[in-house]
Amino acid sequence: MEKNYITLIISPLIALILVLVLTPFFRRIAFKINFVDKPNYRKSHFTAIPLIGGFMVFLCATIALTISKIVEPDFQQISPLIIGSFILLVMGIIDDKVNLKASIKLIIQLGVAVFVYLSGIKIESLFGILGINEIPEIFKFILTVIIITGTVNAFNLSDGIDGLAGGLAIIGFTSFSIIALVHQQYLFASLFLTIIGALIGFLKYNLSKKHKIFMGDAGSLFLGYILVVSGIMLIQESTNTPDITRTLSTVIGVLILPVIDSIRVYRKRIQKGFSPFRADKTHLHHLLIGLKLEHKKATLVIVVTAITLLLLSIFAGEYFSNTATIILLLFLFSIISRFLSMNNEINEWRKKIHELENDNRS
Repeated sequence: MEKNYITLIISPLIALILVLVLTPFFRRIAFKINFVDKPNYRKSHFTAIPLIGGFMVFLCATIALTISKIVEPDFQQISPLIIGSFILLVMGIIDDKVNLKASIKLIIQLGVAVFVYLSGIKIESLFGILGINEIPEIFKFILTVIIITGTVNAFNLSDGIDGLAGGLAIIGFTSFSIIALVHQQYLFASLFLTIIGALIGFLKYNLSKKHKIFMGDAGSLFLGYILVVSGIMLIQESTNTPDITRTLSTVIGVLILPVIDSIRVYRKRIQKGFSPFRADKTHLHHLLIGLKLEHKKATLVIVVTAITLLLLSIFAGEYFSNTATIILLLFLFSIISRFLSMNNEINEWRKKIHELENDNRS
């Protein structure tokens, strides 16, 4: 027991130190090979920024876990997490460099989700949501693939301003670490805490003005994957135990903000006759930027909102049905997003009126 607790501290520290020490070196390499995010009309930055954040988190967390010998005895237990996240990391690196077609990325993501299902990690019940509990195997397959693919994409789309993807990931992995420790699942807890250590190191650079790096698709894709797949695994481990309600509520609370925001954005794009994958500036973080908030303040608002929804999900899960909890979270999010959307619409009208006034004067 004592050794487990020592490892839980040492591995995250190793990951943190490695990110802090190695990032300047890889940052220079990124500039030399042109692995950077260049400014354009859609970007808020004005200089090229290295896209190495996700790679650094993965690399340093992997080295830390290897040095501390946490994964070695039980690698098979979390091998779907490691293998799937590595595939998405590589895909993300390629996408960051050459901009892969959306269809190619979707096919790879679906393939990884099918691999997870075949590994035995799947949604096995709806736990009373909409009055449904057990579901046929074909629906387990469909639901698992859709939830994994959808959540991975949702988390990827949340990476739009400094600190946001890293902040949301830390909230998720911290919550999952608590669940893992309560159930004495030290392998999972070590994995989550080690990633948190690496993410803290990443945020030091991501929030810097002089030495900034971005997460890149590589990071947001593999982090979203680990969050959703480990969430499913924790639910499986808690099924038929007294803690299933709290575990389920926690997983829902962790994932619901990026997921429902992406669904809202997809719906609006389709309503306007556009592809759901068409880039725009209608995500929650864009709406907050519309309030003239700086990136760090907008990130803080979303992180606080995410924590609030998480705590509310856990609290509501104790006293209400899972269906009622989800409806409550959706209702609160819809109020927040509608308020922000109305503010942006008002600003657009003000801008048009101002342009008309200038045209009349001239």
